[in-house]
Amino acid sequence: MGMDKVICVDLDGTLFYPPRRVKMISDGNKKFIDRFLDDGGRLVLVSGRNLYTPMKVGEVLGRDIDVIGCNGSFVLSGGHYVKEAFFEKEFAKSLIKEVGREFPVRLTMLFTKHRNIVMPLSGVGSWTGFCYSVYQLSQMAYRDPVIRSDKAYYEELEKGEIYKIMFFFGIAGAAIETAKNCNKELRERYPGAEWSWCRQAIEITPAGCSKDSGIASYLEYNKIDKDNVLVVGDSGNDISMFEAYQKNSFCMEHSPDAVKKHAAHVVKRFYDLEKYLYPSEESNKPLEKGSTAKQ
Repeated sequence: MGMDKVICVDLDGTLFYPPRRVKMISDGNKKFIDRFLDDGGRLVLVSGRNLYTPMKVGEVLGRDIDVIGCNGSFVLSGGHYVKEAFFEKEFAKSLIKEVGREFPVRLTMLFTKHRNIVMPLSGVGSWTGFCYSVYQLSQMAYRDPVIRSDKAYYEELEKGEIYKIMFFFGIAGAAIETAKNCNKELRERYPGAEWSWCRQAIEITPAGCSKDSGIASYLEYNKIDKDNVLVVGDSGNDISMFEAYQKNSFCMEHSPDAVKKHAAHVVKRFYDLEKYLYPSEESNKPLEKGSTAKQ
């Protein structure tokens, strides 16, 4: 069958769920993607990550994949940048300084065009640094290259092109609530940026850069009607696309209730969208609002 649909899918917790730290994507998800793309559909990776991991996904799938990265700060279609937005240098420096002074930030990360992710060495507690190193090792196929260097960090702050800033509040469960509360306060204090709560972290992008705005730029460039778009995600930075594409919005079942309430549908696995796009004779209608597609 012909397919004029576009699936815009988040990575961590969505396409990468359940985790497959060696082969990256589960067999079920890969099989569904192959069928969908072979039928003429489009897959767009919409992630808070920088370009490195989405490119690895394309290699694993053996496909050329379009990317909306750093929560909409850049849009890559057909190998060309359709959109790029960077922080104004003085705003970024002032923001990092003030937030670091007033809030319990454990790590600050810069997502930049030429260095992927950069973080400082000084000012990071030894325990926090150790836990982060262990976390990085555990990611295996999902590991992003990170430069931990004061020199590189301050070079990027002064002269680099910064897509996204991330404040990390710790690994304990309490850090989730801390990040959530800090995000609420900071987004009111600094309206000149976009703020997203993502479990123990807060993600900040330049004004006007969110997942839904990235998708809008992508659709305009490719002359695609928004009614043909399905969006799938699991966390706070996916809420903007759930609300913008409400009719065909899908949230993962394991997501927090505060996120799920913004989506029209709930699915257990990414490949459950197959039931929606290829309804069987026994179930030939789309999922109802709030329903869950079980295996």
